[in-house]
Amino acid sequence: MSSDASFGQIVKERRIALDLTQIELAHRVGCAPITIRRIEAGNLRPSFQMAELLALSLKIPDAQQLDFVRLARQKKAKTPIPKPTPSPGEIGMSDLTGRAVKGFLLGELIGSGGFGVVYQAIQPSVQRDVAVKIILPRFANQPTFIRRFETEAQLVARLEHPHIVPLYDYWREPDAAYLIMRLLRGGSLEEQITSGPMPMADFKRLVPQLCMALDTAHRHGVIHRDIKPANVMLDEDKNAYLTDFGIAKNLSTSEESQLTQGGVLVGSPAYISPEQILAEPIQAQSDIYCLGIMLYEILVGQKPFPGPTPVAYLQQHLNDPLPPLHEVLPELPPAIDDVIQKATAKKSEDRYQSTLALLADLERGWQTAVSTTTPPIHKMVTPDLSTQEITALENPYRGLRAFTEADAGNFYGRKALVQDLQSMMADGSDLSRFVAVIGPSGSGKSSVVKAGLIPALRRGGLPDSDSWFIVDLTPGSHPWEEVEAALLRVAVNPPDSLLSQLRDGPRGLHRAIHRILPNDDETELVMVIDQFEELFTLVEDEQIRSHFLEGLVTAVLDPKSRLRLIITLRADFTDRPLQYVDFGEMMRQRTTFVLPLTPNELTDAITRPITQLGMEMEPALVSTIIREVGDQPGILPLMQYGLTELFENRQGRTLTLANYQSTGGVLGALARRADEIYNNLDNAAQAATRQLFLRLITLGEGVEDTRRRVLVSELMSIAGVENNNQQSTNNNQQLTLDAYGRFHLLTFDHDPVTRAATVEVAHEALLREWPRLRNWLSDSREDVRRQRLLADATRQWHNAGQDDSYLLRGSRLVEFESWFETTTIALTENEQTILNSSIAARNQRHAEEEARRQRELETAHQLAEEQAQRAEEQTTAAQNSRQRALILAGVSVLAIILAIAAFGFARSSTNNANLAATREVEAFANLILASTSEADAIRNANLATTREAEAEAERETALTAQQQAEEETNFRATAEAIAINERQIAEQQQAIAEQQLRLTTSRELALAANANLEFDPERSLLLGLAALESAYTTEAEEEVRAALQASRVEFTLTEEGENILGLDYFPNRDGLMGIGLANNGKQSIVIWDIKSGDRLETIPLEDIVPPEFINENFMGMEISPDSSLLVIASNNLIKILEINSWETIHTLEGHTDVVGSITFSPDGTLLASGGDDGVLIIWDIKTGDVQMSVLATQEGAF
Repeated sequence: MSSDASFGQIVKERRIALDLTQIELAHRVGCAPITIRRIEAGNLRPSFQMAELLALSLKIPDAQQLDFVRLARQKKAKTPIPKPTPSPGEIGMSDLTGRAVKGFLLGELIGSGGFGVVYQAIQPSVQRDVAVKIILPRFANQPTFIRRFETEAQLVARLEHPHIVPLYDYWREPDAAYLIMRLLRGGSLEEQITSGPMPMADFKRLVPQLCMALDTAHRHGVIHRDIKPANVMLDEDKNAYLTDFGIAKNLSTSEESQLTQGGVLVGSPAYISPEQILAEPIQAQSDIYCLGIMLYEILVGQKPFPGPTPVAYLQQHLNDPLPPLHEVLPELPPAIDDVIQKATAKKSEDRYQSTLALLADLERGWQTAVSTTTPPIHKMVTPDLSTQEITALENPYRGLRAFTEADAGNFYGRKALVQDLQSMMADGSDLSRFVAVIGPSGSGKSSVVKAGLIPALRRGGLPDSDSWFIVDLTPGSHPWEEVEAALLRVAVNPPDSLLSQLRDGPRGLHRAIHRILPNDDETELVMVIDQFEELFTLVEDEQIRSHFLEGLVTAVLDPKSRLRLIITLRADFTDRPLQYVDFGEMMRQRTTFVLPLTPNELTDAITRPITQLGMEMEPALVSTIIREVGDQPGILPLMQYGLTELFENRQGRTLTLANYQSTGGVLGALARRADEIYNNLDNAAQAATRQLFLRLITLGEGVEDTRRRVLVSELMSIAGVENNNQQSTNNNQQLTLDAYGRFHLLTFDHDPVTRAATVEVAHEALLREWPRLRNWLSDSREDVRRQRLLADATRQWHNAGQDDSYLLRGSRLVEFESWFETTTIALTENEQTILNSSIAARNQRHAEEEARRQRELETAHQLAEEQAQRAEEQTTAAQNSRQRALILAGVSVLAIILAIAAFGFARSSTNNANLAATREVEAFANLILASTSEADAIRNANLATTREAEAEAERETALTAQQQAEEETNFRATAEAIAINERQIAEQQQAIAEQQLRLTTSRELALAANANLEFDPERSLLLGLAALESAYTTEAEEEVRAALQASRVEFTLTEEGENILGLDYFPNRDGLMGIGLANNGKQSIVIWDIKSGDRLETIPLEDIVPPEFINENFMGMEISPDSSLLVIASNNLIKILEINSWETIHTLEGHTDVVGSITFSPDGTLLASGGDDGVLIIWDIKTGDVQMSVLATQEGAF
């Protein structure tokens, strides 16, 4: 098992490799899917048995199963909880090891200086070691520092050279500024030379590295101003890297804007140049002086001037000559001493004009020296070109990226428009503080503001504009959070919650700006809101959008405003802000449209960036580009990209038409480059490219599609693509980001709040001009829309702490489930998790429902069996009764038959006796002769009689059997009918009982209504109506009629045109207190006499609360149980007033939406409030603090 991977990661990778879902793996192991989710997330240690089952299910090789189980049971090390962000007083004074700063965990202190401290740190999100420099509060809060920090940090961040320590990120917040740099583990040059001179071989390798790095900075208009051994870092191989540009200075700015406050000297006394001491204009030669001092120290092992105090160092730099090198190192060639002496000349004009010239002389000095023991100096890594030619290696064109303030030196063609914008800002009209710059996508509106207007303002283009604070932002999906982050970058003394103040009504932004700016009359804030259309494409909540626009209008138009607002807006969104009356009126009067460049302006934009580098263009090339561009709207990014490609493929000092045509020209270079990058990727990386770009687009509804900023972490969490495992997919995503970022088709930045890495398409032109991307979007448009809906649901689920109530349900889940089976869009881990969790939750609900149904069926079956058994018992009883009846009937019949037989036999005997007597008299004579015949006759007669009796008995038996069968059939049918009839009777009896219950309830309610009639007719009416609803009775109807007759209006509290917004009983005055809207439109507190309805007192609301608290969103009022306090709610704020003085005791801020209900606890010590944000808050009345906050599980719960 890999020691680098966690057990959860191994389980997930193996599961994906086997093409198993979490549900399928859970089925194999015999556990719930949530168990697998928690194991993969690292939140659960499985048992030994489950670990063994996982090993078998995941087909872990036999030789690795023991390690697999051991890793499963290994206890997870507790993650140390970072200590709070350091306070201003701790920075520079305390050890901040273990503290967290916006995603960075500070380690040991590795350096400190006059301006700040440097810590080793780790960035856990990407597992990267970095160095974090923290600027001390006394410098970070200086207005000049605030004005210059972002501009200069941006310049430094763009310095790309192998021997300049890269600046990964930077930001300022109140009381501190932060610079995130590469961490080098070889220590500093200062530590290297503490024990003596540097070995000559190391010196010869180090000098070209430093000279080339410093020359790169100078060519970008940046001077270091603090070159010293402590600011040269080394790697493990002793290569040198120039660092600490935190106090870098833009060469084009004036002396007044230096980061030097009274009494504070910028630079280190042992290395500072004379002009820095004298506060004269600083140039590149100042760095060359410091470099010469440092080279001396490297060669000799000690500083050229002894000091030792700062004042002594300053005097020596101004007055003392540099000690000759040959006095200390006689073995060095004299030419080396000459180089050091020239570099450290007291007058800047006597020094080298560039570090490359210094390096060239140093190389010649070594080459001309005669020495057999000293190896030759390392050859320069650059070709033997003039300084102009080396400078020309920097591409002056911006490709698809908008020009920024750092690109002002290469921005041409918009001089007239910049002047027009300045004139609008200075025209003295009521709306001079607002300017809207509108143009088609690709017209250059963002560039003209950032690279044209803002640098002009910083130069003092308007009166005092060089002292203004300038921030820029894009609205994103949370515009107030973006404004907060922008304001904190320049804030000196912000409130505890700037976001709460921004959201506090229409004047929130106005008050926030006054709070953060220095307390003077000169400083104003210029806020540039770029891509203003995002307010309509990314913000879904209309209330947030309208509140944001209202706040901007209020902050601009207020007589005491210190805000100057500049927005840039795509032309196809012009109608959107016009739908808001006040903001639309500002736009109507203060809009400047960005028109296509004129031919002369195009010529400047094309040629000036390279002519200032000493290069040129063929005239035919210029005319060809102008002809292709024409007056097409939005084509400037394509032109810039075509020129970028042309410059990268240049041959010599002249840009030619033939070379231009080979790159595809203005109209073909962009698509050609995008396809070239794509075609050079393998199949897996191509699939990742498609997934990446589809996530970088915001679908337009009735307008063109726009680019979308995405967290890099979102792209890296996309599940395996094209049957690849997660690690392979991540590698492909990174490969795609690197490839398209290298050619500036993607741009990278950081989230202003979390500092997490973000990426976006460099310009919408790529969306329009790359056919492959258009085809992807055409084929997957509905899929992308579905994915965004799923992403929104995922975000809400995570924000709610993965509450099950936020899972997908019903038809919505069915739609997503069906879509996922057919879509080609790959989901992120979180998106896949919510879908799987929703399916698992649904299956669990179905299983529970099925179990409940089975239980109900089983119960019903048992009930049916019981009923059948009772019916069978009843049938058996009936059969027994019938059998008893049949037996009795049989006995009776037998008795009758026997009686009849007996009677017949008796009668027959009498007749025979008479006949015998007669025959005996008549045939006495023949007695003897006839005796035999007589005996035969008698026997035959008896036999006949016997047979007749037997036949009659058989007939009776057959008839009885037939009757018995018919009776059994009839009895069975009768029994079944009786059973059915019994059930019907039971149901009828139950219905009768329920009806009787309703009638009883109705009569009871009617009786209660009668009891309340005299003293509370309204309650009596309600009880009567409830009685009628239960069941109609004459009693209920009579009580309703009686209550209606008894209810009468005693008096009316309001007059015509007035409206009561809130009402509560006021025990102290035996009256009612309410907040009403008078017919003059003003809100007031009114106290009425409860007996007469007379007004006892009227207090205008505007006399006791701020005007911004009074609005149509007033939601309620409540009087404390002891009648001493009044609580009123408006919007998302709650005020507690002392009733006698009407003074505000507390203003409660905690809700993010309208407060819908408020109530006191019975003892009056606590207050509960509920809002449309779904939050219930319990407040302490005495302190105004939050005692408890509960999130409701259903929207609108309060």
